[in-house]
Amino acid sequence: MAEVQRRLATIVAIDVAGYSRLMGADETGTFAAWGAHRAELIDPLIARHRGRIVKTMGDGLLLEFPSVLDAVQCSIEIQDGLSKRNTDVPDDKRITVRIGVNLGDIIFEDSDIFGDGVNIAARLEGMAEPGGLLVSHAVHESIAGKLDIVFVDNGAKQFKNIAKPIRVWSWPRQLPTDRQDRKPFVLVSRFEGRSEQEKRLAKDIGEELETVLSQLTGLEVTDDPRKAQYAVHGGVRQAGQRCRVSVRLISEDGDKRIWADRYDVDSIDPFEVLDRCTHRIAMSVRRRIAADDAARQTGKALDEMSLEQLLSASGGSFFTPTKDGWLTGGVIAELALERDPQNFMALAMAAAGYGMAEFFYGFRRSDDTAVELAFERLEEARRQTSQSDMVLAVYSGMLLYGRRRHEEAAAAAERSLHLNPGYNMGLWSLGAAQTFGGKYAAGIDAATRAVNVDIRDPYVHLYSRVVGYGYFGAMEFQQAADWFWKADQLAPGLPHNLVGLAVCQWHNGDHEGARGAVSRLLGEEPEFRVRDMMTLPFRDAAVWDRFLDGLRAAGAPD
Repeated sequence: MAEVQRRLATIVAIDVAGYSRLMGADETGTFAAWGAHRAELIDPLIARHRGRIVKTMGDGLLLEFPSVLDAVQCSIEIQDGLSKRNTDVPDDKRITVRIGVNLGDIIFEDSDIFGDGVNIAARLEGMAEPGGLLVSHAVHESIAGKLDIVFVDNGAKQFKNIAKPIRVWSWPRQLPTDRQDRKPFVLVSRFEGRSEQEKRLAKDIGEELETVLSQLTGLEVTDDPRKAQYAVHGGVRQAGQRCRVSVRLISEDGDKRIWADRYDVDSIDPFEVLDRCTHRIAMSVRRRIAADDAARQTGKALDEMSLEQLLSASGGSFFTPTKDGWLTGGVIAELALERDPQNFMALAMAAAGYGMAEFFYGFRRSDDTAVELAFERLEEARRQTSQSDMVLAVYSGMLLYGRRRHEEAAAAAERSLHLNPGYNMGLWSLGAAQTFGGKYAAGIDAATRAVNVDIRDPYVHLYSRVVGYGYFGAMEFQQAADWFWKADQLAPGLPHNLVGLAVCQWHNGDHEGARGAVSRLLGEEPEFRVRDMMTLPFRDAAVWDRFLDGLRAAGAPD
């Protein structure tokens, strides 16, 4: 057995960022590109600076240098060289690396190296930004004043399986704060096409999508791949007079696909394709980033969360289609307001949680105090910003359900859609204002458009319910029953879905089905009584009387 030796050494860990994603998209091309980078740039630089490749790990390298200066200089030259080689490479095909450098005691055995000195280098690499360098304080002390390179102090960081925190220094800039201390960054990569016509349309879609996403609240658009936590990729294919746009959302830090879909348009007119696809894509991207962000908060204590983490967790709670889900979202938003009483997102989510949960998921009249508090918060949110589609959509819903102001509710929804023409919640709030105001055809159209933005949206049951109310008002009871049935399938057991289904089935002549819906309703809500039920905001009292007549006839207790 070879003798075990210990010595002080400079260790460099290098890893390709997003290697699994790159290989999944183009295994042959990625393998060839990484091989070329190594043969033409990386390996020669290592040899020039007297380094040794201890071992390779497919997409990574572990190096040892006799000199700290050589290790750092080599690492900087590798990053500069890769940046130049990537100049004309599409964003989603670029190979970028993270590099960590540590000076520490190592165990040397059979040409391999082990110990905390190696582990720390690996942990530094994992924390480094793609395209960047992270070094330990020991390394920084050794090179201070010896290289014309400025490193940024990031303070002490705790690393997994390393007993003591380590002070770390980064190049070319400071490490980003915890991703949840700010809004998530999303990169729109270049969309691809084969023919010149497809390439032109792909370029237009990417640029339009970037513009739409940059106008939305809840995320930030970046053109720097090193800053992005999420990236949108896609492509365009045309055949005859048909166009297909494919899109996928990738989590860059987790290197996993969050979502993928395709959109077929019976036209190759670029404006029609843009109009029919980009806003739908943007809404899906926005929601899925919000859901992924919220999932990352699972298990964290609320009192330890930052403002952005609380906003993310609150938003995620609203995706649960229950009254408890919405009330919990409101509770978390209240905690966010303690951090920043004027944060418009926190104000709007607190208003929605306490002010709207009963409207959508209960059956009783809402508490007047909760409604008034919701309006106070929405007014403050509107003072903080006039450019949030979400604030305006929530305000529209509260105007309708809380105060029965149909025209004002419709106007707020229209302002929301002016900011974001494809906003599904804006379409829903407009559809609701129109439907309950007696404009049934317009309300059905707007709410159906909300449904079609993204059929997997967690609020599709709400949009479907509004379509059902529209058909009920127009006395097209079979259509109405179909939409309430759809809403019940999407969010089973909600009182409003079952009440609407029972009423419409009764008026359509399906008395057995109506009684079955009432039976299910009482199974879910044994205390349900018609006299306790909130009054839906139909402007025409005769429509509401027709609704109540059907509910009582179907067997609901008074």
